[in-house]
Amino acid sequence: MYPDSEPEALVSPPSDPSVVSLQPGFLVCHTSARDLDAVDRVREFAGDCEFLHLNCQLDGRFEGSVGPYSLSYAKGDLSLGFSSGETFRVRHCARFRNLAVMLTPRVLESLAGEEAASVLGKTEAQDFFLRHAGVCRKAWQSASVVADLMATDPGHRLLFQSATLEFLHWHLAAFRGRAGTKSLSHRDCLRLEDARNLLLQDLASPPTIADLARALGMSQFKLKDGFKRRFGCGIYELFQRQRMQEARRLLQHHNVTETAVLLGYTNISHFSAAFRKQFGLLPSRVRGTGSGSSLGV
Repeated sequence: MYPDSEPEALVSPPSDPSVVSLQPGFLVCHTSARDLDAVDRVREFAGDCEFLHLNCQLDGRFEGSVGPYSLSYAKGDLSLGFSSGETFRVRHCARFRNLAVMLTPRVLESLAGEEAASVLGKTEAQDFFLRHAGVCRKAWQSASVVADLMATDPGHRLLFQSATLEFLHWHLAAFRGRAGTKSLSHRDCLRLEDARNLLLQDLASPPTIADLARALGMSQFKLKDGFKRRFGCGIYELFQRQRMQEARRLLQHHNVTETAVLLGYTNISHFSAAFRKQFGLLPSRVRGTGSGSSLGV
């Protein structure tokens, strides 16, 4: 459905979500699936031409395309972008939630100074760009605090502004950690996307790293290094994270043993330990409550 090209960042779609203006040129926007229409259906919108968008995917999945680029984001992913009016084609799942801090380049420079300059480099505000930093737990946690404050204590302006600035710090820090690193070639990005698709094709039976490298025509070292740079985590880490997310979904309809078997586990205690490591509680607790909405990344 979408072009198989380099996914880099995401500019938040226009909608009618919760928005807080901290000062002229500095907005915070929390968008959830209930604020948007067309769950799991493609829709189009034009990006704005004013703000830099610093996004954190709080939950769910978001996919789409803009020009030759494809977009694919899961829970915890950070992105940074500027649109000069390009058309986005997107779709999201029912659990989708995103926090976007939207600043004009001048405001960001006044707030962050060299921290912002080291991330943005010589990029001009009027030039379209898209970047992705993978997952940063501290940024996700701070974004969650901001979203919770928007929902529960919107009148506490100083507390809200402090939490937003903390998120801004961790978001920029995640991108700054990638500054100076030689960027991946377009061809390598395409191959790494293929590697991720092959990896997640069967969550009950993952391919070996050797098999993935052979299928993509890459050395194992280049595959592992590129995968971490591209997606912000190791190959097995991403596989296990997606496997446990699927486990959480399956537990709404199956018991613990059935879920473990469906995901390829022959030892139920190994499955329970992996689930607890990911979410901090045993799968039987999720099965008992019928909901995993309070679980973290």
